[in-house]
Amino acid sequence: MTMPTKARDVTPGRTRYQDLLRVPEAPRGYVVLGALTILVGWMLATVIIVTIQVSIRKDPEGTISWLGLLATNLSLIVLIPLSMLVARKLNRQPPGLLSSVAGGLRWRPLAWFALAAIVIELLALVVVQVGNIELATGERHGGGAAPDVIAVIVVTLLTSTFQAAGEEYYFRGYMLQAMGALARSTVVVVLTTSILFTMAHGIWPWQSPALFVDRLAFGLVAAILVVRTGGLEAGIAGHAANNVVTFVFAALTNSVGASLGVKDAPWSLVTVDVLKFAAFGAAALWIAGRLNLTSPGVKSQV
Repeated sequence: MTMPTKARDVTPGRTRYQDLLRVPEAPRGYVVLGALTILVGWMLATVIIVTIQVSIRKDPEGTISWLGLLATNLSLIVLIPLSMLVARKLNRQPPGLLSSVAGGLRWRPLAWFALAAIVIELLALVVVQVGNIELATGERHGGGAAPDVIAVIVVTLLTSTFQAAGEEYYFRGYMLQAMGALARSTVVVVLTTSILFTMAHGIWPWQSPALFVDRLAFGLVAAILVVRTGGLEAGIAGHAANNVVTFVFAALTNSVGASLGVKDAPWSLVTVDVLKFAAFGAAALWIAGRLNLTSPGVKSQV
């Protein structure tokens, strides 16, 4: 009679983040079913939300009103509870481990990451404006504000952070841990989830090679930060700061529709973005080091 394999310890604070879906009670193959379940749930929720939005107000082609932006954000916010629910019920993961190895979001690091991300985003915006760097197709350096500028800014400030968190919980949360359950190589985990994140935003011809590189760069930085810091905090902060600054600026220049539906970007702008992402990654790793978050399983600063 063969001896049973020893169950893998997924106790908070004692396992690498990417290994947290290696739960003995659930077969590893369930992560594939889980990823598809979340995707289908998101699609159904999106249909319901968009149907309600269109029944209230249908935006002219190429434009996005505050209501359209709200509907878009809400459709992505649902990824947070969906990811948590599937990880808990299907994969039998202990509560909180989708957020970090500590068993929940670590609020102090999140605040520091957010501060660094906002500062870097604003500096990058100054560089783009002062240098008159060409923007993505349809975006503008100036001009009049959107007719519903105040409403768009309010929606952005209230919901874009959670929208960004929704994407992080699915791609850098559930998907990254799912890949970690299937592959032991951290490089494979980071590359695969980053490519999937980029492709989810569109593939050629729906997005240009330059825009693909732009989004892939962010995906790589965010994924590396997750595995190095043991949680989603840095990725959420960087993603949220990028989206908030982008859409506040878009509201002030009446280019919300262009920003949300962007399909192409000049290489000069992509270069600034890549440098911006790299700068945030370096800053986040420095902050994580100061807060003792860079070792696998560190539980401090909850």
